[in-house]
Amino acid sequence: MGNPFELIYAKTCDNNAFVKYNIKPVVEDYFKTYGNIFCIADGVTRDSINGEPIPYPTTEEECKKILEIYPNPSGAFESARICADNFIKYIQQIFHKSVNEKDILEIAKKINTDIKKINEGREIDYLANDYFGCVAVGGYIDEKEDTLYCFSIGDCHIMCLDEEGNIIFQTNNNHKQFEDYLENIYIPKNNYDWNKSEDRVMVRRDYRNNPDVKYNGKDISFGVLTGEKNAEYYIEEYQVSLKDVKYICAYSDGCEPFFKEKEQRKKICLNPTIIEEQGKERTLIIYEKK
Repeated sequence: MGNPFELIYAKTCDNNAFVKYNIKPVVEDYFKTYGNIFCIADGVTRDSINGEPIPYPTTEEECKKILEIYPNPSGAFESARICADNFIKYIQQIFHKSVNEKDILEIAKKINTDIKKINEGREIDYLANDYFGCVAVGGYIDEKEDTLYCFSIGDCHIMCLDEEGNIIFQTNNNHKQFEDYLENIYIPKNNYDWNKSEDRVMVRRDYRNNPDVKYNGKDISFGVLTGEKNAEYYIEEYQVSLKDVKYICAYSDGCEPFFKEKEQRKKICLNPTIIEEQGKERTLIIYEKK
């Protein structure tokens, strides 16, 4: 049996522009923990209620304007809440037996089906009425086996570190393959502009949850838990030995800058409140082996 892990930090921080002007935004990150079970889900940012793109706010006026035109309540947040709450619930339901990778995958698929219910009966236009969905990571720390069983989809992350901040394990970011394709292949050949409705429709309709689209035989699409059956293709499950792991970090994409460099990773494990200083909306969970 391995040493016990202790939850030392779990928090969602608002977009720093909203913090600066003391304005409460519509939050779409959501997390839940229960003992050695954790899940972070990031609701996918939506267009305005008029089907227009939402800019990143920098001024007080922009923050206030977003609150006027952004869907509230947000279906993206609801999908994130369903994901995290149900991951905890479903893991608890199988405590009586040993959890394995197959269980984790089946739970993630079940969550996708749960999210499908909030999209049923909606006419999807990929703009104001796009699918409600989220990306996520979730994990169960089995201290008896000194093993982490977890899943990921999209650009939320789980990273296991040693005491010096070296990466022992990290989940795959399958959104990165689409970002690389878009930047290096698609944009140089096309007049692409995210502010154009036809380009946002193209990305969401043609590349999201579409494993059939390839480039040079390789996957370039990305996954989101929307309830669509094809989303299951992008769910990845893992079994990770925790033998040399000191910290288990789970975080949404807003925390990525804090985990790029070894020294920064070490600092944030020793003082997680660093993420509260600045950044986009972001959620961080850290477990430490005692």
